[in-house]
Amino acid sequence: MRLNRLFSVAMLSIIFGGTASAQQPYGGCWHPEHVKNWSPETDKNAKFNRSKVPLAKRFKEPTLMKANKNQFYEGQVCNATILFPTCSSCPSQGANNFLGYQPTYWQYMDKLVYWAGSASEGIIIPPPAPSTDAAHQSGVKSLGQIFFPPYAFGGNQAWVREMLTKENGSYIFAKKLYEIAKYMGFDGWFINQESGGSTLSEWAGFIKEFNALADADGNSHMEIQWYNASGSPSPTILKSHKNTSQFLEYGANGDYRSQASQLGCTEEETFSKIYAGIQVVSSGHTGFGYYLNRSMPTTGHVGSIDLFCPEERIWKDNVKNLLGSDDTGPSAYAAIQKTFKNEEQMWVNQEGDPTVTSTTSWPGISNRVLERSTITNMPFVSSFCVGVGKHRFVEGIKNGTQDWYHSGVQSIMPTWRWWIDCPSGNKKDLTVKINWDDVYNIGSSLSISGKLVANTNYLMRLYKTHILAANGDKFQLIYKKNGNEKLELKVGISENANSFTTFSIDETSKVNGWSVAEVDLSSLNNKTISIIALNIRSESGTSNFSLSLGQLGIIPQNYAPAIAPVKNLKTEKPLTQFGGDLRL
Repeated sequence: MRLNRLFSVAMLSIIFGGTASAQQPYGGCWHPEHVKNWSPETDKNAKFNRSKVPLAKRFKEPTLMKANKNQFYEGQVCNATILFPTCSSCPSQGANNFLGYQPTYWQYMDKLVYWAGSASEGIIIPPPAPSTDAAHQSGVKSLGQIFFPPYAFGGNQAWVREMLTKENGSYIFAKKLYEIAKYMGFDGWFINQESGGSTLSEWAGFIKEFNALADADGNSHMEIQWYNASGSPSPTILKSHKNTSQFLEYGANGDYRSQASQLGCTEEETFSKIYAGIQVVSSGHTGFGYYLNRSMPTTGHVGSIDLFCPEERIWKDNVKNLLGSDDTGPSAYAAIQKTFKNEEQMWVNQEGDPTVTSTTSWPGISNRVLERSTITNMPFVSSFCVGVGKHRFVEGIKNGTQDWYHSGVQSIMPTWRWWIDCPSGNKKDLTVKINWDDVYNIGSSLSISGKLVANTNYLMRLYKTHILAANGDKFQLIYKKNGNEKLELKVGISENANSFTTFSIDETSKVNGWSVAEVDLSSLNNKTISIIALNIRSESGTSNFSLSLGQLGIIPQNYAPAIAPVKNLKTEKPLTQFGGDLRL
């Protein structure tokens, strides 16, 4: 894939890593010779590049809960996104600026590919650990990149031959790449092979060996995704392992289920093996409706899609003039607000409402893909953090005032953004926005504002869940509101997800200006909670309604989370009287 880099490495090193510092840990960005003998003991940054969040298991509800009639479950979405513009300047644990971007609509993704690397920087790139953490909590696989570029972009067949080196009959780099993925906690690799110098059978053998190691080690979920600019599925590659998938060349959208027998899989499994590429850089983030419809028509899915670098249009267009000079403060805030609006337009739709079945050229991904969820156990707590902040908050207290981003602290955001049931003429009465200024925990909250028509219900569906309730379980909401409007918890039960049990939400205590409400869920004992929703109602109506959601949770009886102990803290190069860098 020919990626036009918009920014220079030098400029991005300034913006994303801060001022050059000897001790700032960065993500890996290597050529083959640097990987052959890699180990966490010899890689000084390795311990800072580990994801510790396991890949969560998603559930498929027995009766699909569709926001609109065009949603189906089968087709998958792989997001091949840059995450950071240059791998050599990707900080291991976020940075102190407001321009970092990470996806937040994980409910519409199945796989994440860290698109990175170049002939000059490095061609073997693990995904950033915080990005893997965020992906994993929502059940999304995270794949690193092995980038063999075309000759015109510095491709070198010597790298290909080195990668396929065998010693004693084994592919030594297959073993090393598995060791890296296992140690750093991600789920495999995307191989972009446009340099030539090899055969499909060689790569099939390489993939078999990688997955044989993973399977034997208990990591049977690991995967290699393959790309070689071909518009046709490769049986040689795809039969190498049950998990192996392929990114087909742009424009190859279509129905490949009939090839299941050639690939040694079922028709259903073709959805997780064959992905048609979509060049979002060229089409724009709302310009690929034609290709979306070819893979995912309104009558049912026939294929899966691989989105190539949507962040070019979602994010980079907004920040390119701010890099290196204006990465914090009002200009950065406006750029990221625009970024989240763009993200909503692509993943949901122009209306920001997954129930809308648009007839325009851009239907939105939510108009085709059923939302996924991993919320099956208690405690489930969300602070509505999107992974970027103006300040750092603890229980409503501002404990830090430095702009920052770190996707590893993202919360699981609401499944539906935003599904508000009300009379059709009142659909636009309420607006939901991310709030970075008035926050309960971490870095952001949700602000719901607008008007309420008297004696009208505004039912806001938030989370799709599959939680078995028990005696003593509680719902907790931490919030602020500016009037006497009535709030209710609406709980859908799996036996009938469109019928709700209603509980009143009343303040039971206050913490630093935030109201805390707890609702006893014992009456739902042994029932499966499938939807968490809020109902908002005003008896007299208002044109100035305001509600902030700071934290929401479903928690077990006697829930008292312990403060995580800090262990084995050490400084590897302590500060001296002359200053220096502190690495903890």
